[in-house]
Amino acid sequence: MSRGGVTRRFPGVGGSVGAHGAAPYDGPVPSPLTPSRRRARRGWGVTLVLLALAGATGVSGCTGVADPPASSPLTSGSTSTAAAAATSSPEVSAAIADVLRRRAGAVIAGDQSAYAATVADRTAASGRRQLDSYAAARALRVSRLQVGEPVVDLVATEPGTHAAPTPQRTAVTTIEPSASPTSPLRATAQVDVRYRVDDLDRGDRVARLEYDLVRSGAGWQVEAERPVGAGATAPWVAMPALKVRRGDHAVVAGTVPTARLAEHAAVVDQAVPPLREQWPGTPPRVLVLAPSTASEADALLGRPAGSGAAPVAATTEGPTGSAGTATGDRVVLDPTAFGHLTPSGREVVLTHELAHVAVRSTVPGRPAGWLAEGYADHVGYARADVPNRRLVAPLVSAVRAGNGPRELPSAADLQPASGDIEVPYLAGWQAVELVAAEHGEAALRRLVTAGSSTGSDAAAETATDDALASVLGTTRAELTDRWLTRLGHLAADPG
Repeated sequence: MSRGGVTRRFPGVGGSVGAHGAAPYDGPVPSPLTPSRRRARRGWGVTLVLLALAGATGVSGCTGVADPPASSPLTSGSTSTAAAAATSSPEVSAAIADVLRRRAGAVIAGDQSAYAATVADRTAASGRRQLDSYAAARALRVSRLQVGEPVVDLVATEPGTHAAPTPQRTAVTTIEPSASPTSPLRATAQVDVRYRVDDLDRGDRVARLEYDLVRSGAGWQVEAERPVGAGATAPWVAMPALKVRRGDHAVVAGTVPTARLAEHAAVVDQAVPPLREQWPGTPPRVLVLAPSTASEADALLGRPAGSGAAPVAATTEGPTGSAGTATGDRVVLDPTAFGHLTPSGREVVLTHELAHVAVRSTVPGRPAGWLAEGYADHVGYARADVPNRRLVAPLVSAVRAGNGPRELPSAADLQPASGDIEVPYLAGWQAVELVAAEHGEAALRRLVTAGSSTGSDAAAETATDDALASVLGTTRAELTDRWLTRLGHLAADPG
């Protein structure tokens, strides 16, 4: 889904959660499928809640699908040091760039000693965090790590001067004298890092990082490393303590208990093979990130720390390449919203996200919102061992009360700002179910592909309308009439 801030309920699949954006699954659990009333195979009781992560990345749909927000170009003075800071000399910038690049090289080479040599104090909490970050990057199998030109600000230039507070430094600190009374002792550097994870990324991802550095007899060393800016950060920086669970098709990394990592990997391993048959070109392996804290989730999604954004059960995010297709999507699970779902609910939500990954990796742009989210629900709900009657109950209730939809849901209808998005999502799903029933799965796939656009929401709507004619031989008006008839039949059925 995209990022916004609303809760969507998936009847018959649930647990309760909060509200977020981009692609949320959260909310109260419908009575038929609460965790205490499980049915069939692994038990069904999950309300998938869709929230939208407001504006964090251009996501689409119920769980969050988007290109990460681009950070503004790094320029001198763009770092957030205070009045006492000064722009560094070319020599200092070059020296700092060198140590950061040596760190990156050590990660790729697996040279822990070389990496540790760049850490100022390995016994301090910040030093141990850096060493954990190294281990996490190695566990993820980072295969490319290119450090750009850093923008450096000097925090202090003379012994005894005071380093003014910054957003990360809340207290004024006194810099102690050194052998060279005029040399800078501390600096803050921001740098854009381009990276890839082996066997997962088909293009570079970019993360902006900020470093606190100190110069000592050993030269410049790193005191602390943290994400900065609007874009999604690197997983090993957001979650230095992460563990990795690998399967045939899954790479699941996170700080949740290892049993939960294994559960997620099993779902991906089960869902990807049939999805690859259903949607050719689906990536053979998918990265799922499972943070255990809100701060980790914020960093992974590029949200301001402590933003208070409502929790979204799952969000698919990633950059697109020159062809317009995604080159390195991740599915990020929210520790609160996703954690409140039942096992069956987690399976449906994760499968829904995998459908987004499949489409985004093969189709430039996106189709109309009702088709994008309806198709993902079509795939996700197919794994639900719950009668459709229960799943569609909120939509049926709205139709019976005279409050049902009269038009196919627009992109705005599917955003949290519109209010309760449960009925619009179910309405889109039923439109897709109608297409599949009348024209078959192959025609549905062609419609999603032909109906996509890399332009605005309006352009996507136009492309989908054109594809209705070229692929299905129908029009929006005709499809809407048949869809409304379908909803009427559902509402009239007393069962």
